[in-house]
Amino acid sequence: MNLSESIHQVILVLIESGILLGSLGVVLLPNVVHSAFLPGLVFTCVSPSYLVLNADSVAAAQLLIYVGAINVLIVSAVMVTDEPAGPRTPLNAGYSIASVVRVGLSSLLIAMIHGTKWSDVQSIDRLNFSISVGDAPKNNAQEAGYQLLTTFIVPFEPLSILLLIALVGAITMARNDGLAIKKKVPPSSQDNSSS
Repeated sequence: MNLSESIHQVILVLIESGILLGSLGVVLLPNVVHSAFLPGLVFTCVSPSYLVLNADSVAAAQLLIYVGAINVLIVSAVMVTDEPAGPRTPLNAGYSIASVVRVGLSSLLIAMIHGTKWSDVQSIDRLNFSISVGDAPKNNAQEAGYQLLTTFIVPFEPLSILLLIALVGAITMARNDGLAIKKKVPPSSQDNSSS
């Protein structure tokens, strides 16, 4: 899309505000189910930013993969966990320590951003890259797949196995917690609730 600079800025502000509100909602909402659905808003708001940057295929992949698959996986995992949707636990020492670390890291990041002389940072077009056409692969997707399954197979396969183990472990823990909750309910309270 070829848009004027002011329209670009307005669109990006709307997109980034959607990302910010969705991200804050994930962290701050007390209902776990609502927090599980809000990454879908974040992923959906990231997709138009790729459209503004003329990367249509990346925007489509963002919607299909992240909204269509990853967010559905997150919602499914939350539905399996049987987490109560009540108020959160009261604040304790661990929360205070985490807050101090969070504020410290945020302050460090802000100081680094403000301390950087952005005029000295070279953009890619000003760097002296010389790539001949003969060096570029003829089919980037084919070359990426080849490299992934030959050169990078050692880190790729253990990572996929680790992700599978983590998913199976999370589901197993959630099922065991659900069984433990059901076992703790005394039989007399079940009889009163059914009548």
